[in-house]
Amino acid sequence: MTRLRINLDDGVDPVDVGAAVEMLDQAVYAKVSPLVVKLLGFSQDGSLVGQFSGFMHGEVIVAAGHMQGFCGKTLGSTSPAVAFKARYPTDGFEEDLEVVAPSPPGNVPDLILLKGSHSATSLWSTDLEIMASVYALGYTGTENKPSCSKGSLSSTMPGSVAITAHADDGFSGGPVVDKHGRLLGVVKGALGTTIMRIGITPNYDLHTYLLQSGYPGLI
Repeated sequence: MTRLRINLDDGVDPVDVGAAVEMLDQAVYAKVSPLVVKLLGFSQDGSLVGQFSGFMHGEVIVAAGHMQGFCGKTLGSTSPAVAFKARYPTDGFEEDLEVVAPSPPGNVPDLILLKGSHSATSLWSTDLEIMASVYALGYTGTENKPSCSKGSLSSTMPGSVAITAHADDGFSGGPVVDKHGRLLGVVKGALGTTIMRIGITPNYDLHTYLLQSGYPGLI
């Protein structure tokens, strides 16, 4: 996690600084959370296989490609996920989704595009800056509102872009944004088990994938 560093005059009350940081965090959540969708994956027989996250980008939902064919935490423990439903945060509406761009071979990049009846204004994107403050949003357990985890961008190396933050099961596919709510990438999953290091698909890979799939890229 990064430690917030602000140049302060002697007369600034630390309590005011804390309140300002909290207001910023709340503003980011308020801007991004309405776009974050809870995704449910089902096997061929209709059994629930897993819960994931995604976010609306124009007329499509962006999510992590590895949820297609997901077989539970233990490989082969259940039948793979082949059908998906979305549950939207603003009205709780739930519907079946169409896969309009499947996950590429080997999940590289780890992305998939789905489509339902809802659409939304797309997030703006921005350059990746090492150690920048970031926010990862996604769903946990039975919650029907997205959670938010704050951390930092710990690696910008192509092929291993990562953040240091906490992401529960179900965050996969959720957006990672900066302090202005601009998109940095998409949550892939935890890297290792001893630290809170989360791999992400960077926004430039998503931009290329959207264009190749016939949809508008990132702004």
